[in-house]
Amino acid sequence: MVTVIVRYVLPRPVPRARLLEQFRQAEATFRAVPQLIRKYFCYDEPTHTGHSVYLFESEAAARAFFDTAFVAHMQQKFGATPELQFVDTLLVVDNEHRESTHA
Repeated sequence: MVTVIVRYVLPRPVPRARLLEQFRQAEATFRAVPQLIRKYFCYDEPTHTGHSVYLFESEAAARAFFDTAFVAHMQQKFGATPELQFVDTLLVVDNEHRESTHA
């Protein structure tokens, strides 16, 4: 498994409610991404910085998703260039479902 941490600073403040609506509109898109296990949409409103956390089954799937088209989409939609960090994920503890997943 691999976790991808994405950080992007919006060029101007966006109200939390408006950004949440945009995220909700994108929800179905992410349900269809191959090998994507989980995605978190996060926002630090005071600094107008978006953070997304993705968990993929493999690094190859993650790198295939985060291609030049992804970066171009982020620049067009949000006016921000994302910073990407790929991290090997060894263990995920899921307290909600009382289970753990390991590499």
